[in-house]
Amino acid sequence: MKAKLQKKLSEKYYDFFSYLDQNNTPMIDPSKTIGESVSKLVEQKKMVLPMQFGFECGDGWYWLLDHLMSSIKWHIEQDNNQRDREPKIKWLDKLSWKLRLRTSQKRKLLRWIGEKIYDKQPRGVPHMTFRVDQIKEKFGGLRFYYSGGDDYIDGMVSMAESMSYTICESCGTTENVGNTKGWIYTCCKSCYDKNDRATHLVWKPLKD
Repeated sequence: MKAKLQKKLSEKYYDFFSYLDQNNTPMIDPSKTIGESVSKLVEQKKMVLPMQFGFECGDGWYWLLDHLMSSIKWHIEQDNNQRDREPKIKWLDKLSWKLRLRTSQKRKLLRWIGEKIYDKQPRGVPHMTFRVDQIKEKFGGLRFYYSGGDDYIDGMVSMAESMSYTICESCGTTENVGNTKGWIYTCCKSCYDKNDRATHLVWKPLKD
């Protein structure tokens, strides 16, 4: 993905990538070779994180990533607002673990307890944590790796990854999209014809 598009997304959703600045591990300068950049980091005895290599996919998935992270951001904000209103019940974590409750079930139980029994308890439970660990293309599809989140975010990411197989990685169109065999490249017929690296590969439309 072009550097200016990567910068736009990383700044728009800075909270998801802020750990890179906190660890003093910024994204690698795209104007330099990866080998040169990694060697320099190793010499300086600095850690190398997957996200430092940037968004390892084509420009065509920019809008898909933008919509995905926008939805994740909105969900986290709504969830954290709810957490701020929930009572602090320390023993509930142990109880939910023993009962093997899912996150959603635990939240419902917590709200019921708060309304019926602990209405006067102090409010505010820890906020949901979330960070993006790596974004790349693999086997013709988007891979969005992250830490934190919940079941709802799991579903959004799975849907976005599935949608990527029907979106041209180069231009973002959903018209006449297919993929190549061998080295799997998801693209429309027009981008396939323009890509010199794909001329030796056989392109097949998805509808077939």
